[in-house]
Formats: sequence, C-alpha cells, structure tokens
Amino acid sequence: MTRGEEFAAKRDRLRALLEARGLGAVLLARRSHFAWLTCGGQNHVAAASEIGAGVLVVTREKVFLLSSNIETARQLEEECFDLPIQPAPYPWHAERTDKPAALAKLLSGLEHGSDGSGGGVDLAADLIRLRHPLLPSEMNRYRLLGQAAEEVLNGTCRALKPGMTEFEVAGLLAGGCLARGLEASVRLVAFDERIDKYRHPLPTEKRLEKTALLVLGARKWGLNASLSRMVSFAPMGSDLRRKHDAVCRIDTVLNLASHPGARLGVILAQGIRQYEEEDFGEEWHRHHQGGLTGYEGRDIRAVPGSEHALAAPTAVAWNPSVTGTKSEDTFLVTESGVECLTEAKEWPMVWAQTDLGRLERPDILQP
Repeated sequence: MTRGEEFAAKRDRLRALLEARGLGAVLLARRSHFAWLTCGGQNHVAAASEIGAGVLVVTREKVFLLSSNIETARQLEEECFDLPIQPAPYPWHAERTDKPAALAKLLSGLEHGSDGSGGGVDLAADLIRLRHPLLPSEMNRYRLLGQAAEEVLNGTCRALKPGMTEFEVAGLLAGGCLARGLEASVRLVAFDERIDKYRHPLPTEKRLEKTALLVLGARKWGLNASLSRMVSFAPMGSDLRRKHDAVCRIDTVLNLASHPGARLGVILAQGIRQYEEEDFGEEWHRHHQGGLTGYEGRDIRAVPGSEHALAAPTAVAWNPSVTGTKSEDTFLVTESGVECLTEAKEWPMVWAQTDLGRLERPDILQP
C-alpha cells in the first residue's frame, strides 16, 4: 500500500464519519490523529504536549493544515509530503486573532466536530474507533517500531550493573530510543523493594542492588509499543518464581483471548479468572491490565463490561502484574492469531501453558 493509498483510505473513513454525524468538517489537533492521517507525521514541538503545533481541518472535499508561519513549511515538506494537504498559515505574532479568522474562513459556516480540543461536536471516541483496523502499511511500520523498541530495552537490561541509579537507567532508555528515531514516552524503572511498592515507578536516585524492573513505552510514526522486562543479579527465590510463572500465564490468557470480534470486557474477565486460578485474585485491582493500543499508549483501556470489540488487524498491549513482577509486550491481532511485535530476542523464555493454549513469554534475565 502506497502512502497516497493509505491517506485516501483514511480520508474515506473520515468522510463516512462526517456523513454519519451530519457534519461538514472535523478538526484534528492531537498528535495521535495528525500522525494517523499523515501516515506517520509529527506535528509537535514540545514532546510533553499531546496537542500539536498544527491542526488538520478535514472537510468532505479537502484537507487543510492550519498552523503558524513558523511551522507550515517544515510540516508540509517533512511530515505531509506527497499528500493533498493545502496550507493555511497565519502569522505567529497574531495567533489570537488570525488563527480563529483563518479557521472560520476554512469552515465557511460548516458544522464541525473535533478530537476534543477544537470545539464543535466531540468526536474523540469516534476517531479512536476509526483508527482500527490497521492498514497493511501501518502494520509494517508497527513491526519496525516493535523490533527497535525491543532492541532498546534488551540492550539497556544487559547494560545494568549493581550500583547504577534508576535515573541512569532511564537515561539509557531515552538515549537508546533517540538513537533509533524513537520517542521514549514511558520510561519506568524500579529497583529492589520499589518493584513491590509501586506499579508506576518513576525513576529516582535509588541504586541497584539485586533486582530491576524496566518498562518502556516507545513511539514512532505516532504508533506506540509497550514492553516490560526484569533482571535479577541474585538467585531467584521460589516466591518470585511462582509469581512470575503465574503472571506469564495470565498474560498468555489475555493475549490468546484477543481475537477478532472479542470484546475487551470479555477478554479482561478471562484474565481475571486466571488471576483467581493462580490464587492472586486481588492483584488485578492494583493496576489496570492494558487493552487496545495504537496511536495512544492505550487507545481504549479494558475495564469490566467494556463492549468494544477488537477489529482485525489491530494491536493490543496487556500488562498484568503480580506484586513483585510483571509481563508485558505489544501484540498484533490478526485473523490467523496473535503476533508479538516486541518479541524478545536472545532472552531467557518460559512456555506459559493455559487452557487457551500456550505462548512463550520473557523470563527474568539473570546475568
């Protein structure tokens, strides 16, 4: 699928949404939606913001890029090249007056919606659903992202040494991502007792003694890959062995239950039953379990009763945890089964056998 064909297919989805909602235009300001429509483009300056520096104004006939004169040339040449997107610049020093005027001219009185940041009808939930199923070119980019993210996390884990600080390790994750053109949107690091205490361990000055948990969220072309790995410099005790084997089986159930048409709430319920079979029935309450992914870290987070049904192909990232351990990778859901996009390479693995089948899951690395 060519870049032009991908763009055209997505425009057709947007046109159908506009027709179904009786609207004339939609404003796409979030980084996720800009990347989706432009086939991997970036519209941010500050990485900490999910609202971009340019807005795509999509009518039933045309697509415009509304941005300041600072951004327009670069975005058109580097992010929107070869795409039928027309510039609508305004002077940076008159943004408060000229941007609304330029937008009003583009809309020409059309009723419009937005991705939640541009006024009009809130189409945020509709747009998330619209991004699925993934197109062939998106799957190709996702595979490249997954491989690169795994390389970063794998290499960082193998570089660990007792005495390093969590900050140092987070820096290795960030640097490894940047060197490969990725953004490390999530870089969690916990050593020793902090693994048991916190599900979202922001890095600190704590130094590594025996055990490490590293969590990486990597983004490129707007797509997100999520994965976690553990390293232990001490012999693995029977309690940690039991917990890690259990969480690998829970992860396996969640991923094997992820098939086309399956509802997120049903998949989650199967995972919860596996928690109970492992005698860790309360653990799922202590952290979300993941869900649908793609152009956000989690496009839709699974909660009990969620009715969202998986399309094919699409991506999921489940992240079950039992206090002291975790299992997480990003998988592609297809008609023929699941494919691990962040598959661990040259890493110790365990076969997790369940009633739904078995998957190979990353074990705890012991250097």
